[in-house]
Amino acid sequence: MKKICLIILFVASGVSILCAQTNINSNTNAAPKFPRTATRVDSDTADFDMTGHKAVYRGHVRVDDPQMKLTCVLLVADLPPEGGRVDHIVAETNVVIDSVDEKGQTNHATSDRAVYIYNVQNGVTSETVTLTGNAKVENAQGWLTGEPIVWDRANNSLHAQNQNMIFRQNLSGTAETNSAATNKLSAPK
Repeated sequence: MKKICLIILFVASGVSILCAQTNINSNTNAAPKFPRTATRVDSDTADFDMTGHKAVYRGHVRVDDPQMKLTCVLLVADLPPEGGRVDHIVAETNVVIDSVDEKGQTNHATSDRAVYIYNVQNGVTSETVTLTGNAKVENAQGWLTGEPIVWDRANNSLHAQNQNMIFRQNLSGTAETNSAATNKLSAPK
């Protein structure tokens, strides 16, 4: 039996993975890039531990958020107290995250596991998505594999260890391929 649950306090991400309060050019009067609307989570089953503040979604998990789409087999989210925000999410097995950045560019990430962590300490926001297990990020500029790949959403950057990369440049109007590690994919936002 398919259970459908709407929650406002979830991702995204990717893999979404929520809107980050950025540490760069923080203007408190700036309007958010995406209006915060409800995030829809569909799965075969859903269990909510109100004492432990956890939501567990199993089987054909699909997350539709204004910033991204995520699919996986298992999703566990720590539920915040009333008025708080989700600060820890784990997606496992066949994780696929599709998002569109501020330039309209589609970003596609896959991995066996994605861990989202949101934290604010001493006024500094940290918001990361760590992809492990066959981690790969693709967009029109190329693709990046690594173990792990860390997407720093607060600073709009990617970091990969043990990386392999193909970067497509169009310097002369023709398609080119370059695997130099100094070329960077733009991080999805």
